[in-house]
Amino acid sequence: MPRLGAKVCLLRCSLLPSLLLLLLRIHETEQNSYCEQIITERHLAELEELADTQMQHPGRVSFKFIDKMQLNNSICYVKAAFPLMGKILERTEFKENSSNAQKMKMVRRMYKSIDDNVDPCIREEDDEERMLSQMCFKEFTTSPYEMLVLVKDFFQEIKRLLQERETFAKDCSQVYRRVCLGPKKAGSSPEQRRKEPPASEGRQEPLIYITVASVVAVLLATGGLLFYKYKSRVLQRPLEDGGCDPEEPERRALQGARECSELETQDL
Repeated sequence: MPRLGAKVCLLRCSLLPSLLLLLLRIHETEQNSYCEQIITERHLAELEELADTQMQHPGRVSFKFIDKMQLNNSICYVKAAFPLMGKILERTEFKENSSNAQKMKMVRRMYKSIDDNVDPCIREEDDEERMLSQMCFKEFTTSPYEMLVLVKDFFQEIKRLLQERETFAKDCSQVYRRVCLGPKKAGSSPEQRRKEPPASEGRQEPLIYITVASVVAVLLATGGLLFYKYKSRVLQRPLEDGGCDPEEPERRALQGARECSELETQDL
């Protein structure tokens, strides 16, 4: 007679992984739902208004951030830039009790909420990722308007990824190694910097100039040596051919003049 205990064990063993997977999916669904609701359309609209009020501002601001176009990976871009965004928001101040100051406070609370959950909406980088991502930090110098547009686009990118159920669990170490060779200073804006020639070309130009100068110097020295040898052979050729001294006719003329003078003396 079959044992009932074996069937019960088999049923329990097959149901347990399915139950754990179901619970995990429920947790992920709840987590994504929570994160999706943090960044609202109102937040994005407030950031756009903040940018619009800065359009006529004559100054420039400098800050560290990530070049999204260079990194070319939305997930790794958000993970690397997220800590830097907090510093940008802390430094962006408006007149106390003004409408812009209130909007910025709301944006700061929204940013903090992304990281305040038991399971953060954006997974924190491990030690290796954090160290490698710092090689991607670049210094940007832009107008306040351009900076606030960048802030708005950054949160819009996070919202899009969360709506696509992104968990930010991807390890970006290889991406950082491949793309970010070290800290570099950005231009006035990402668009301007993309027009600049690669740094390797600038390093190659002096080497080309030195090589060309060296070749020209060798050619001139060789030409001068050949010309000297040719001139020496031309001067030596009459002596070798006739055994005559080039100054011999002049000596003979002088000797003849002396002899004529002596004869005239004797006649007198």
